[in-house]
Amino acid sequence: MTALLEILIVHLDIPQSYYKKAVDRHRSLESWLCREGSSIARLRPHVSAQGSFRYGTVIRPLVPIDEYDLDNVTRLHLSKNRLSQRELKQLYGAEIKLYAAQANMKADPEEKNRCWRLRYADEVKFHVDTLPCIPEDPRRIGQLEAMGVLPSFAKYAIAITDRSHSRFRSVTVDWPSSNPRGFAEWFELKARSGAVARIKALTESRQYRSADDIPPYELKSALQRSIQILKRHRDVMFIKNADLAPISMIITNLATHAYEGETDLWQALSNIAERMPRFIQRVPPYVPNPADPAEDYADRWSTNPLLKRNFELWLAQVALDIPALMEALQGGTIERELERRFKVELTLEDASLLSSGSGTSATAGRAVSVPYFSPPPRPWAAGA
Repeated sequence: MTALLEILIVHLDIPQSYYKKAVDRHRSLESWLCREGSSIARLRPHVSAQGSFRYGTVIRPLVPIDEYDLDNVTRLHLSKNRLSQRELKQLYGAEIKLYAAQANMKADPEEKNRCWRLRYADEVKFHVDTLPCIPEDPRRIGQLEAMGVLPSFAKYAIAITDRSHSRFRSVTVDWPSSNPRGFAEWFELKARSGAVARIKALTESRQYRSADDIPPYELKSALQRSIQILKRHRDVMFIKNADLAPISMIITNLATHAYEGETDLWQALSNIAERMPRFIQRVPPYVPNPADPAEDYADRWSTNPLLKRNFELWLAQVALDIPALMEALQGGTIERELERRFKVELTLEDASLLSSGSGTSATAGRAVSVPYFSPPPRPWAAGA
């Protein structure tokens, strides 16, 4: 089964060059913000990647017009009582607009509730959601530690801007709080626990000088691969209703909680699928950030019960479909099952590798074409 899943990953994974291009995007933005003449250079901007490109869990889109979503956070060294959220957002937005103009982007930056969105005009369809923030005050960090968050995670807490916040226009210490980097550090710690052999191979071959130099996307742990498979299953199930689908951060959060360091991909995926429901709380916060327990990745469930219902439907379907892969492989119907659940068509080379029991060592670097499709309506749509 692991050989089959490794072949499936080849169809889902993105070229490593995309990860490197994403890193270049973040570095380019930081260089611009720190340049001589920047209106915020004095605030020592620091850009850090977040989201699936940082975690190494990106998958190819099913629909060709879809863009790859990059996320970063720009930390500015300033205290909350110096200006309002709105003033910080506009100060940052002015530099983002200048950056977009000099980079010849295909559209003007778009202001979102919390961030600014940049759309790049090149061969890879990237958009970047860049979030301005300031460090949280010691009082808030102390509160997180009192809630059980490790100091090594709590220290990364940030205060963010949010147009929907009641004090958005006021100069106040009452800012929305978040901790995306703390979450990333927690995730990467779990991913590295299952990638010991991979880390050893990368350092012994001198591709990287030390384990600390290895970026998360290079780990290719069973946790990361399992999340990629779960995200594709989600995409197929909700292709007609993507806005009502389970969001990736909830899947990533629950899968990481459920992961116990398994190195075998089939074992990891099976166990994660079985354990994930255990980590959903019965009342808000339903899916808290382990680095900030007051931050609920499922906060929209309270205002839109259909999102919670859809997540439960998806979990139930995962519980059926993952074991069904084993039955399909044994029963000779695996090609039909992969096309049905993941929209992946096995090639003759795939079939040969399966029959020989080979895995990623034989499939690494292969280029595959991903079919795009229009499935029939689904019962989990709004109003169903």
